[in-house]
Amino acid sequence: MVTIFVYRQGRCDHVTSIDRVWLNPAAGAVLWVDLDAPSIPESLILSDTFGFHPLAVEDAMSTGQPAKVEAYDGHLFAVLRSPDGEVDFFVGHTFLVTVHHHDSKAVAEFVDNAKHSPRPLVEGPVALFHRIADALVDRYRPAVERLVERAADAERQVFEKPSTSAIRDVLALRREAFDLRHDAAAQRAVVERLARREFVDISTDIAFRFRDIHDHLVRVTDDVEALRDRLDGLLTVSVGLAGARRWI
Repeated sequence: MVTIFVYRQGRCDHVTSIDRVWLNPAAGAVLWVDLDAPSIPESLILSDTFGFHPLAVEDAMSTGQPAKVEAYDGHLFAVLRSPDGEVDFFVGHTFLVTVHHHDSKAVAEFVDNAKHSPRPLVEGPVALFHRIADALVDRYRPAVERLVERAADAERQVFEKPSTSAIRDVLALRREAFDLRHDAAAQRAVVERLARREFVDISTDIAFRFRDIHDHLVRVTDDVEALRDRLDGLLTVSVGLAGARRWI
């Protein structure tokens, strides 16, 4: 599905097609195109309408890409991941194109806002890129809190009724914590590059905003690392208790 917004003269219009005139900076338009699980014909917007680099288009049309940010002629290409899923970004001076192959609550929130107000596009495409990135990173905190709650449940299970089943639960939690920390750390590396203004499209003001996201990701990775240490200790205890229980 393709969703298109164009912001001109203080007004945001939800349109069904792209006028190539809007791609000319002289037109004074800001364009946001969201591709939700795009089909092959819909993906031609990336290669034909915008003329993005084939390697970036190939990455955007495949899933499971690692988090990254790269500069191409005329635009940035970024991949960000969160517990909510992966979103790919093409960021130019007058446009933002987002691509995701699964429902993204973070993107859907801004799509809904843009249908009712020009506010999401008022500051331009780079600011909108930041706001969606911020919303994606916000999804990590609830994911960490859910893991902490499940770890507490696992602790109760281990001490009340140690068993091989309890050990398997702790091992599963350790794997999930590892994956969550790995993803959060990868996002942190990308956001750090944006916060350091490695790319000319990132203004000083936007760089400061990305620093806030970076700080959030530092806290997330630290919290998950502490949880992993807690689970490592719990695993040792659970194995010992389960072994002792066999001889009682």
